[in-house]
Amino acid sequence: MSIIKKPSTDSETLFLSGLIELQYGKNAGKELQQYSEKVSWAKGWPLDDKAFWNAEAFMWSRKISKEKRELIKQELAFLVQGKNLKNLDIGCGAYSYLRSTGFDFSSKMLEFNDNLVKKVQGDLEKKLPFANGEYGSVTAVFVLNYVHNYLGLLSEIKRVLNKEGVLMVVLYSKQINDWQKQKVINDLSVKEWKDVLIKGGFSVDFYEKEELWFFRCYNNLE
Repeated sequence: MSIIKKPSTDSETLFLSGLIELQYGKNAGKELQQYSEKVSWAKGWPLDDKAFWNAEAFMWSRKISKEKRELIKQELAFLVQGKNLKNLDIGCGAYSYLRSTGFDFSSKMLEFNDNLVKKVQGDLEKKLPFANGEYGSVTAVFVLNYVHNYLGLLSEIKRVLNKEGVLMVVLYSKQINDWQKQKVINDLSVKEWKDVLIKGGFSVDFYEKEELWFFRCYNNLE
């Protein structure tokens, strides 16, 4: 690892410098673990989930290309066009494609996300802290792979959506990088994800664009 240790350099700066090296495939893990123990928001990295995703927040802009982001933004735009609808972005990360209420496990992700009207930190494995029918749409971009109780989450999404509400799920069709793959819980096929969403109480339209899977899910089933 090529981090130069200087007495005047604090642990947070060293940790962030090491994250950049890790992003480019350098073996920075052991020293990063040592630095993380002296950084309040990174303590326990990379095993602790909150610490892991707090650290990922600093690298978020490098994870998805500008072209992919523009495509996703275009595909989600219909959710708010011509309507005064509130969108809930679950697992929003450090970037939301619509003006939204952002809900994320990581305080750093929420801190860096500048497209949120409201920021709520919480756990997708638990009951969502929102009222019944509060939202006209929910977006879940690159999220469901990381949720154990995805059927419980879908039930909660259905609850917070109004009767005409739409859930947009976006997933990547290819393998993600090895670093983030360590946190993946669900690696399902298109058919399997569609079956999950239907089981969750939605009618589903699926399409694929530029290696991205889009599931347009309607909350109109009894």
